[in-house]
Amino acid sequence: MKLHEFIKRIEGVKKKLNKITSTQLQSATIKSEIRGIVEDYFNEVRPTIIQNSEVNSEIGMIDESSQSLLELCHKNGSVKTYTTLLNKVRGALITTDSKLISREKPIAIKSPNVNQIDTQIIDTLQRIIPSAALSYKQAIEDLSSISRYSWRGPATDLRESLRETLDHLAPDQDVRSMTGYVQNKDTNGPTMKQKVRFILTKRGISKTQSEPAENASDTVESIVGTFVRSVYSRSNVSTHTPTDKTEVIRIRDFVRVVFCELLEIQSY
Repeated sequence: MKLHEFIKRIEGVKKKLNKITSTQLQSATIKSEIRGIVEDYFNEVRPTIIQNSEVNSEIGMIDESSQSLLELCHKNGSVKTYTTLLNKVRGALITTDSKLISREKPIAIKSPNVNQIDTQIIDTLQRIIPSAALSYKQAIEDLSSISRYSWRGPATDLRESLRETLDHLAPDQDVRSMTGYVQNKDTNGPTMKQKVRFILTKRGISKTQSEPAENASDTVESIVGTFVRSVYSRSNVSTHTPTDKTEVIRIRDFVRVVFCELLEIQSY
């Protein structure tokens, strides 16, 4: 579970507490939600951050406040005490998130030929799927070349970077279990488009909102396949490289659209 998502859960329950007019918290539903937050912290969040010695002081604060919250849930504690403890947990988690991001942020991938969006894509991929980050970075740097004997490499690197990311975020077996899933004819499993839909649906994004990313991923599959086949069929590849570069730039643009949606990167 990502820290920023967990922090939003805390902010959500705090908003509910702010609407309570009584002094004591008697709502079993809100207590259950707070217990769930504490359990998820110890079971999912804490194991991912405990190995970093830079955040030990914050972990101690979060542990202590979380245990107090759990004890409070067994009685009608005051709303003010719940809010105070949640504020302590939230503040320590924000500090932890900041330290972890600054420690993990790759330094060596910056390049004058990589624009801001590409940099964010590479940075994010580096933290979750390093091999996909390398493929994307290689393709972007290759596109900065004035001429090449073949542009097939960057085209396939872009597709493989996206494919590997989708396989990581949406395993085949999970996509097959999605409501309404139907395997397309002449395919061995879920398509890129179906995987994009699975990821965004799970995130709560409507079909209308997810369609641009779904269609872009579908286009990547189609363009790369056609492009690679056309390269193989030529007798003189070098005479076609200017056109090839334009085509690969189109592929890059579609891949960017998908990555910006999947990785929650602002494209402006």
